Amino acid sequence: MDLYAVAQHYLDRILESEPDPAAGEDIKVLLLDSVTSSVISMVTTQSELLKKDVFLIDKLDNFQRDNLRNLACICFVQPSSATIGDLAKEIANPNYKNYTVYFSNTVSRSHLERLAESDDLEMISKVVEVFQDYLVVNSSLFTMPQKLAPHSPLVHDSWNQPAFDQSLQSLMSVLLSLKYKPVIRYESNSKMCAKLANAINFEINSNQMLFGQLPARDLPPSLLVLDRKNDPITPLLFPWTYQSMIHELLGIRNNTVDMSQMANVSEELKELVVNEQTDQFYKESMYLNFGDLSESLKKFIETYKAKTKTSSNISSIKDMKFFLENYPEFKKTSINLSKHMLLSTEIDKKINQLRLWEVGELEQSLATNDNSSADLAELEDLLFDRKLQNGQPLPPLDENTKLKLLALYALRYEAHASSQLSRLTRQLQQTGFPAHKLELVKTLLKNSGVAQRLKDDDDSIFEKVSNSAMGNVINGISFADNSDSNVYMQHSPRLKQVLMKLFRNKLNPKNYTLVKPNGLESYTGNDKIPDQELVIFIVGGVTYEEARLVAELNKTNKNVKLVIGGTSILDSDTFIGLK
Repeated sequence: MDLYAVAQHYLDRILESEPDPAAGEDIKVLLLDSVTSSVISMVTTQSELLKKDVFLIDKLDNFQRDNLRNLACICFVQPSSATIGDLAKEIANPNYKNYTVYFSNTVSRSHLERLAESDDLEMISKVVEVFQDYLVVNSSLFTMPQKLAPHSPLVHDSWNQPAFDQSLQSLMSVLLSLKYKPVIRYESNSKMCAKLANAINFEINSNQMLFGQLPARDLPPSLLVLDRKNDPITPLLFPWTYQSMIHELLGIRNNTVDMSQMANVSEELKELVVNEQTDQFYKESMYLNFGDLSESLKKFIETYKAKTKTSSNISSIKDMKFFLENYPEFKKTSINLSKHMLLSTEIDKKINQLRLWEVGELEQSLATNDNSSADLAELEDLLFDRKLQNGQPLPPLDENTKLKLLALYALRYEAHASSQLSRLTRQLQQTGFPAHKLELVKTLLKNSGVAQRLKDDDDSIFEKVSNSAMGNVINGISFADNSDSNVYMQHSPRLKQVLMKLFRNKLNPKNYTLVKPNGLESYTGNDKIPDQELVIFIVGGVTYEEARLVAELNKTNKNVKLVIGGTSILDSDTFIGLK
């Protein structure tokens, strides 16, 4: 299952036309809103749109647009009240020859009636619903098109209405784009998951015109709705794979990295696109750990050097022709190499500045071992800057890094009799550590502590990677992980345990409530035939490390199709409430 392929299918539908060259209809204007412009930017490029005769791309809310009455207009917009209002104004005072309107989700009758009332000039030639009301981040990762949803433990166990509406609408769009009518499971300790799951069930049952026409399956797809509070460890840990590190240290927004604040960066490297669809090196390297990434980058450099050396030996007209024909590709490769050199150099610099090599070892120990005395000793050395190198004190550890270490310790030893959290907090206060940051640890425990998390005897958020051949193959599905020998990648996200139980049909029904839409009442699950098509959605945000787990399951198991999404994509600062 490839979300890029799904998006491309809809994009082709949106841009399809029956051109009349004499009328100039082979050239088109694409009109977007603030949401669909992000949706489009994640799955295609301007050059690709030009190949499809898109002459101009503009925003619906740009009221200073030129009047181009000789050009046909394709509108791809979200069916929100605000957008419908802007579109009605546009139709009443048209700037273009005619309009084909594509909505990114289902549109209400009242909105259609409002458009019809505005279309006195009969400018709209067609109205179509397509289902692309979400952002495609990776081939198996999606997220919400706007940052409205709860993403931090500071948010209590209830939805705000805009966030709920967006999550519901986007998830419905995901299901319809994949042609899924799923059974739904949600974590029973979460009011937010319960509300969302039941609303999805209601929407499926209320839209039989859409869901009733989907192809029948022997085994229905599944939607698994999880709550971030049940695994607060994964988003707190520093991640050691390429895509995750870029997001954690530099920030990825809509698959771009802003490097414009860096000194001495050329214009073409100020905004870097990181997209597996358009960047082969990134596609091959995004899940590599830092050591393997360095080797991969070294090979990339050597390959590039070999190609440029060959192309520089121009001794004939034939050689010159070959070079000129391939120059654009050489230029593209050169920029791409510079991009990844810049990203990896900045990551390496920040890892050393933040002392993440030593911090990472303690993080992994806290996340996978139960060794309170050793963990406490190492933690105190880092919190109170007691570490020495060659007899000299090391630079003080970053304040936010200290906070996250304290949070991991608080979660790990919350129920431990020897926990020294109160003493550590008090001593940090005495050193001048900001009180509002220490409050974040209390808030984290209040909302994601042991009393709030789902209780399952054989389920733990402090899970170590295991590569037992027997234990990692469930009903023919391999859960093997090649990172068990890496000291920095010992922790395994709780999601892995949940999926292993799901594929054995062993999820505790008390912990995972099953909701069956009309027509799927007979579904009971099968411990011999695992669910094969699954959408996972995490309320409170998903991490790139969980996306990596899903991508690797898809890669090693051709008989399963998994996608994962969340209300946002987290980094550790966002999760704990620092930004």
